[in-house]
Amino acid sequence: MPAPGEPLDEREPLTGWPPRDILAPFVLLAVSMQRAHGYVIEEYLRAFGLFGITMSTLYRTLRQMERDGFLESTWEPGPTGPARRVYSITDAGHDWLGSSVALLDTYRQTIDRFLDLYGAGPGAHRPDADEKADRQRTDEKETL
Repeated sequence: MPAPGEPLDEREPLTGWPPRDILAPFVLLAVSMQRAHGYVIEEYLRAFGLFGITMSTLYRTLRQMERDGFLESTWEPGPTGPARRVYSITDAGHDWLGSSVALLDTYRQTIDRFLDLYGAGPGAHRPDADEKADRQRTDEKETL
């Protein structure tokens, strides 16, 4: 397991993360900001910290979202290679993206409850990052 301070892009993806129902809002958000082909969308997702997504899962999600009417695509020539499918969001996609905020808020509340319980459980004094950093600096000074 990588150290907590290790850069995000060098960490191993969590198995099963993100759940499928959380992937769609992120894809729609990416495409709502800029028409994009699959690799650009994948880069956007990685920038958000969603590393465990295979390209096959992403393309399957994009095709399903197109069938559902949330995205539309066109084939456009690539700058140096073959044509690629470029996705754009539809009005229905914008509507669904807006409604997905409630889903994400529910996830956030659930995670907040988990973290609150974790911090309040038996033997729960778990130093926060600032306390750990202060302790580390003190230890370093004592060894000099």
